[in-house]
Amino acid sequence: MIFFRHGIIGIYDSISAAESMTPPGVALIAARKMWPSTRGEDSVVAVLDTGIDYKHPDLAANVIDGQSFIPGEPDYMDQNGHGTHVAGSIAANGYLLGVAPKAKLLAVKVLNKNGMGSIFSINQGLAWARKWRGDNGEKVNVINMSLGASVSNSDMHREIIACIAEGITVVCAAGNAGDGETDTTEISYPAYYPETIAVGAVDLHTGIANFSNSNKRIDIVAPGVDTYSTFPGKRYVKLSGTSMAAPHISGAVALICSRYKKRFGENSSPDMVKELLHYQAVDLGEIEFDYLYGYGLFSFNIDGAKAIRLIIGQNRYLVNKGEAFIETAPFLMEGDAVASIADICAILNTDNNMLPADGSKDNMEGQVEIWS
Repeated sequence: MIFFRHGIIGIYDSISAAESMTPPGVALIAARKMWPSTRGEDSVVAVLDTGIDYKHPDLAANVIDGQSFIPGEPDYMDQNGHGTHVAGSIAANGYLLGVAPKAKLLAVKVLNKNGMGSIFSINQGLAWARKWRGDNGEKVNVINMSLGASVSNSDMHREIIACIAEGITVVCAAGNAGDGETDTTEISYPAYYPETIAVGAVDLHTGIANFSNSNKRIDIVAPGVDTYSTFPGKRYVKLSGTSMAAPHISGAVALICSRYKKRFGENSSPDMVKELLHYQAVDLGEIEFDYLYGYGLFSFNIDGAKAIRLIIGQNRYLVNKGEAFIETAPFLMEGDAVASIADICAILNTDNNMLPADGSKDNMEGQVEIWS
């Protein structure tokens, strides 16, 4: 049997925002950096999980097909919640925004309402996703597998290799049996297969999650603690686990595939995608590769992976696990936080330039140029 358990931190009937909201995990990997170029158009992500609530208002437009391989559960509607949460991090497009809000989703139900499934059902799901074709010949670009077991299976490994050969990038949760130490190894399949992208979890301050598996096959890490996403019944929920980290990367791969196809007119290869993910990862642990962080935290901003917290009235601010200082303390003005543009640009490693006033209509008091 294969499964990942998840602990529900809180269930919410709505989000506390008047407009569409980008969850912190999506922001931390700088997904918005890609949105002017692509939001995942023409990318298809197969979610091998407990199904997807295809009636959820943030997901309904993006779930285009599905199939259940669970006996007694013929519909691919999610009766557990895990798959819906995973799908939201990848491609929610409503009140909540996933990493690739316009990517299309396939709900491949290989885990039952209790979050458990067999190797046989998972292999069936992999084969179905590999062979799937859309009305216009679309193929699956990414498979997300937020599931795992401690024992390898040769049939599953062969099916994953077949998916890779078909041009599909397979993204897997690294596993939740970790202890936060580099000198112990915890192994979960299919993430441990060298052909997959194995994704560990960090918290929203870029520290390693104490449950995230460590081993020589970890590729990268992504946000996986207190992850806010969609939940069945038009609701939202916070969950933690490498199951939550993997879909951030599946969404990122959907953006990469979409951008590559727009620019070059063909699909990117899984090997090229893996190399780009490694290259673009920001070191957080030991220099280069280590067993906890892999090659680091993936971000579309090469200077990204910063969790910054400004403190009203203080020059001190927090960045990731440390502290730093700015010249001018931020303050409140009519309930809004106000800070020096120069200080903010310095924090973000962005250049700015002050232009003096010249008496013209648009430059009575000066202008500020910002480059990003």
